[in-house]
Amino acid sequence: TRRPRSLGAVGRLALPLLLIVVALSAWTTIDRFHSSPERMGLPTALGVRADTSLGDLATRALLERDPQVAAAYPGVEVAALVPGQTATIALRGLGTHREPYPFTLAEGRAARGPDEAVAGQGLLDLLHVRVGDWVRMTVGDQPQILHIVGRSIEPENAGRVISTSLDTLRANDPDLRPSLYQLRLHPGADPDAVAARLATAGRGHLDVHTVANPADGLSPLRAVVLGLIAILALIGLIELLTAIGGTVREGERDLLALKAIGLSPRQITAVTVTATAGTALGAVLLAMAVGLPLAHWLIDAQGRSSGIGAGIAQGPSPVLLLLLGTAAVLGAAALAALPAARAARHRLADTLSAVA
Repeated sequence: TRRPRSLGAVGRLALPLLLIVVALSAWTTIDRFHSSPERMGLPTALGVRADTSLGDLATRALLERDPQVAAAYPGVEVAALVPGQTATIALRGLGTHREPYPFTLAEGRAARGPDEAVAGQGLLDLLHVRVGDWVRMTVGDQPQILHIVGRSIEPENAGRVISTSLDTLRANDPDLRPSLYQLRLHPGADPDAVAARLATAGRGHLDVHTVANPADGLSPLRAVVLGLIAILALIGLIELLTAIGGTVREGERDLLALKAIGLSPRQITAVTVTATAGTALGAVLLAMAVGLPLAHWLIDAQGRSSGIGAGIAQGPSPVLLLLLGTAAVLGAAALAALPAARAARHRLADTLSAVA
């Protein structure tokens, strides 16, 4: 008769813990956009547009002269039309075959050969294609046929972006010249400070701007996540107190038997505390086992629907999960200690009347 109640207590306590794991995963994903943008589709921190008066070699030399600039990738971005669609997509040519642009890939491989490209999830959904297909588009009056060999994480333009190397676009249009440059900075560099120095060094010939991070608009959600975690923790605390009360009441029925076999009140208390801690441990394990895959699925589904694409979900660190589980188990044991000790010291007559 106790097993269904024990399983029910584990399930009720696991639910708020599961939702806390999902909330922590959302927090970690948002934080990863800031701490590791190169893993979230933002390998460069600055974008530069140069006047036509500056040549490609002079512009790259000026940009790479800054000690905090690790690499400058020349590129172009044009609007392209695809068959059956009235809206345009973004066709980008970034980097060269000798210095390829470090796209963040979630599927497939990098575009290395001629006519190879990577595309965002939004473009794949728009054209109803997948990695491995060929797509045809028109830039002005020039046709362009590309082989999609990978899916990149694209935070811009709702993912409706197809990217290849600048050399591939030049093969179709030899007169094509870079119109923008993407700058990868050394770790720890301040993008605003580098942008100010480059603008001064360019003497009005460079338009330098920081690359927009989609997580900047999600920063207020951190307060919402914190509030949600606090509410879920309160719900979990209430469920835990309910489970402790049930365990103590059930322990009173066994009190006569436990005292008859010679257990002291301290040992009887340890039995109840261990039972409560075991219930909390089972709830923690269930929450971790279900919550982590659920969080990844929910976050990737949101990324897929927004066009960024799946592959952005990040789970909490093992240390944080261990702290959460340890706090839940130790907290359950600590909360159960006092009522269990009181129940273990009941007089024999009180125990007989409670059983009756």
